[in-house]
Amino acid sequence: MPTARVNGVELYYEEHGAGFPLLLLMGFGGDCHAWSRQVPAFAARYRTIVYDYRGVGQSEKPPAGYSIAQFAADALSLLDHLGIARAHLLGYSMGGRIAQHVAAHHPERVGSLVLAATSAKPNALNLYSLKAGAYLYEKCGPEAAGAFGPLVSFTHTYFAQHLPELMRALGQPAANPMPLHAYLGHVRAIEEHDTTGVLAQILAPTLVLFGDQEWLNPLAEAERLVRGIPGARLQILPGGGHGFVWEIADAFNDAVLAFLEPVR
Repeated sequence: MPTARVNGVELYYEEHGAGFPLLLLMGFGGDCHAWSRQVPAFAARYRTIVYDYRGVGQSEKPPAGYSIAQFAADALSLLDHLGIARAHLLGYSMGGRIAQHVAAHHPERVGSLVLAATSAKPNALNLYSLKAGAYLYEKCGPEAAGAFGPLVSFTHTYFAQHLPELMRALGQPAANPMPLHAYLGHVRAIEEHDTTGVLAQILAPTLVLFGDQEWLNPLAEAERLVRGIPGARLQILPGGGHGFVWEIADAFNDAVLAFLEPVR
């Protein structure tokens, strides 16, 4: 099991493929296996690195040290451990917040940047959904909080097509749930994130990807990123909600690869 000792914490990671490095940064609560629909496509062209954040999956779960700045420092230290001076970054949701921090404060480390279903700071709906999830986790356990996830992630079409499997998964225990302290630490990290003042420091070519049925981070959030990041461009994918990395994975992957191709 490959691990790296990073900033005092053991992080689990995986590498797939060869070529210019591509670091994938998952959303809140997701481990590296949440990228299963992306890794085969990306690894065919890039040295694709996925890992579990501190507090998640097979990584250590320390009692403290949860912030976007700390997650960004962990990402950079993992790249250092792997001997990688510069990489493409793809950040989804919370991972997009981490990617913004890295790209703004360490522009020399970023070849290009893809920000997917994310924002420069949490909006009121983000804050409410985080508190609701934390309440369910603390009062009723991880299964209850997990039942909330599909409501945030998927479209009406997805529910219509996958209702039986969603119902079967309802209340099922997660394979490796986050401990409560880590869950709450990740919640606080998102609540406190705000890169609006440093977006102009991002120098890497940047693609902002959103689904046309996204509601957790509405179109105005994408437009704020595009206005703030020099030269950034927006691409909206039809048929996708917040969870478009899974729901319309092929379209998502194609958009990322098309963007990265000229800057390989």
